[in-house]
Amino acid sequence: MIPVILSGGSGTRLWPVSRENYPKQFCDLYDDSFLGNTISRLQNLDNPWVVTVKSMEALTYRSLKEANVPTDNVLYEPFGKNTAPAVALMCHVFSQRGQSDEVIGFFPADHLVFDQDRFLQAVSLAEEAAQKGHVVTLGIQPTYASTGYGYIEVTDNVVSENSDGLKAFKAQKFYEKPDVETANRFIEEGQFYWNSGMFVFKVSTMIEHMQKHLPEVWEKISGVDKDLSNLKYQYANVESISIDYGIMEKLDECVCIPCDMGWSDVGSWDEISRLSEEVPSLKVGSGASVLGIDSNNNYVFSVGEKIVGLIDVADLIVVDTPDALLVSQKHSTQKVKDLVKDMKQQGMRAAIEHRFEKRHWGGYEILSDDDDYKAKKITVDPGAQLSYQSHAKRQEHWVVISGKAEVVLDGESNSLGPGESIMIPVGAKHRMRNPGTEPVVFVEVQTGTYFGEDDIVRYEDDYNRA
Repeated sequence: MIPVILSGGSGTRLWPVSRENYPKQFCDLYDDSFLGNTISRLQNLDNPWVVTVKSMEALTYRSLKEANVPTDNVLYEPFGKNTAPAVALMCHVFSQRGQSDEVIGFFPADHLVFDQDRFLQAVSLAEEAAQKGHVVTLGIQPTYASTGYGYIEVTDNVVSENSDGLKAFKAQKFYEKPDVETANRFIEEGQFYWNSGMFVFKVSTMIEHMQKHLPEVWEKISGVDKDLSNLKYQYANVESISIDYGIMEKLDECVCIPCDMGWSDVGSWDEISRLSEEVPSLKVGSGASVLGIDSNNNYVFSVGEKIVGLIDVADLIVVDTPDALLVSQKHSTQKVKDLVKDMKQQGMRAAIEHRFEKRHWGGYEILSDDDDYKAKKITVDPGAQLSYQSHAKRQEHWVVISGKAEVVLDGESNSLGPGESIMIPVGAKHRMRNPGTEPVVFVEVQTGTYFGEDDIVRYEDDYNRA
């Protein structure tokens, strides 16, 4: 089976840690990013593929590289069009590669699974059913009457089962997120499971369903050339629609494997708070040292090391980042998306971006941004280099903090060590290289008339941006 990761999302529900330009799947809320954990889980099957948007290229590249997955195992959509076009595109590409009879599994990038053995057992049974032409989904045993998940109703008809006690049932119907009364009824009746968003099927099977149920979407996607040269043109007119609504809800027959694998979509700060209480073994990446007086049942998360004092408060969720602070009553954090919407309408940059950015070659953090100067702390990975570039409206002063750096300035190489510096004049061609085995860290101070990232002319680049 070929595992495929769907890596989308707007990054709003876990603001201020997750943001549009740095969405949830890349956040290190636990011992690794969500995407990193998903890659590791799926490597038990095979090196996974990833489908994501072009704007997430640098972040995805770094995640694959860190996991030793080939960095060309990825399809970049020109823009997000929801899950059905993403699934269609992946199926089309595999079909063009002569892999129509392959079974593929689609898995969200931003979920947690605690019982990986049970997960792999369920996927193995799903592959067996998919080989017979079924579209298979993994259903999650509900633990409460959630109104935040879709549900799958199963019949008593068993399609297949394995020695681990798992059974694949014929599913009767998919339901959108219900109201409270309906959710309670689902729990009482016992034949309903949460829709995990994990699907397994043969490429040829899904293509047939696309042709029948989403013919206009498939017409556009199937017209994409093998070299993807016309992908942006074809994608521009594709309908934005989910695989659940576009395909799964329209199928006359599909299969569901109910299982309890310690699953969570970690869809809100309330869920993160719950997990911290119920799964104490989780290595939460918070830097907060919390001191409380007459305070109880609070959850605090801090990106950096910070002492947080709480006095006479209860049932609060506090999330701290260098440029934003969220304080919410527990059970109210679903409203975070409304808060982010308001911030966007007011033009607040913190709604969509952090003061740091990850790049193919490393990354940077903005230390100060004023009218007449800008300062950054920049890290270059071992063996990596920035593009050979120039600026029309600013000069830069580089001071090496650690590592062994090589600076190319107008064609001349300069070796710099910790404490050494170099001035980059306006208009000069320059690049920073890291020829060593340790990261190079340097501080860049920009002075001039404009400090935007678009004041760059690239002459050479390892990542096709020249």
